Amino acid sequence: MSLVITNAGIAASIQAAELGIQYKITHISIGSEGYVPTASQTELRNEIQRKVITKGEQISLGQLHFETVWDGREEFEGKELGYWLEDGTLFAVDSRNGEVITYKRADTVVTEAVELNLSASSLTNITVELMGSPLATERVAGIAKIATNEQVEAGTEDHAFLTVKKLVYSLGVTHVIEKLVSTLWQPLIDKMWLPLAELIYPVGCPIPYPGGEAPHGFMAYIGQPFDKTVFVKLGERYPSGVMPDLRKSYIRGLGNGETVLSRKTQSVQPLGFQSDPHTHGTNATAYGTIRNGYERTTGYPEYRSSASVYSATVTGRITGTGDETNPNSIRFLFITRAA
Repeated sequence: MSLVITNAGIAASIQAAELGIQYKITHISIGSEGYVPTASQTELRNEIQRKVITKGEQISLGQLHFETVWDGREEFEGKELGYWLEDGTLFAVDSRNGEVITYKRADTVVTEAVELNLSASSLTNITVELMGSPLATERVAGIAKIATNEQVEAGTEDHAFLTVKKLVYSLGVTHVIEKLVSTLWQPLIDKMWLPLAELIYPVGCPIPYPGGEAPHGFMAYIGQPFDKTVFVKLGERYPSGVMPDLRKSYIRGLGNGETVLSRKTQSVQPLGFQSDPHTHGTNATAYGTIRNGYERTTGYPEYRSSASVYSATVTGRITGTGDETNPNSIRFLFITRAA
């Protein structure tokens, strides 16, 4: 075994001794380059995988045994091994000048067992994370740690699991909400709600809106042009590519012979009633009046008349007043869904 403890590994051990703590080897990496390792290395030359230790044991002071698992679809010849401390420091490198240490075929799982003997050195503050069972991976059954709230918020940890409480917590995290919206909510709107809305109230039908401007996703009826390539449904309803101007206008039902979307300005319409064709009689009676404080009676002879009362036709218009007659009204802005 051509194991070389790196300068960074020695420095970490010295620092641990000064602090009265121990550093743990938590990860092993494997690469495909074969060479004679040097103490100045801080990484492998061609790292392929880096895995957490699945099983660890401190046999005696300075003598460590640990295992890890190489899985995945890769096929490789492992010619270099790296031993990593929990803070990400490369503690030691094992490479045998081109000799294959581990061979892995595609879609297989290989368990790497390592004995690391530090008893001959002065490094007494390096240990291994002790595990009674292998860590769980996508291919290997084992144990896993519970994710912290910080890991949930970061959303990058792939070796921790969510409890029910953490799952509920995750639903309030911004990136989780955004993911749910993009993967669930938006397709629900596009595939279900918008087609349903088209059946309930089609695009192009005016909607009274109590505001001065159309809200997001809607378009006002103020006579403005629009892009028919963007708003396809509006283009089908209004082929001219211009929204009707419904400001200060009423919507009227389509009559026989009238054209859809035609505008009729102020005009005199035919009367909805006819003149009276019947004849009527009249009576006259005596009427009394008072003049200068004296009562005076004037008599009128009673008579009957059978003369007909004829109708007359008025031609002309009442104009020039500067006013117009409108029913009581409340002003709304007419809008429609922009689609």
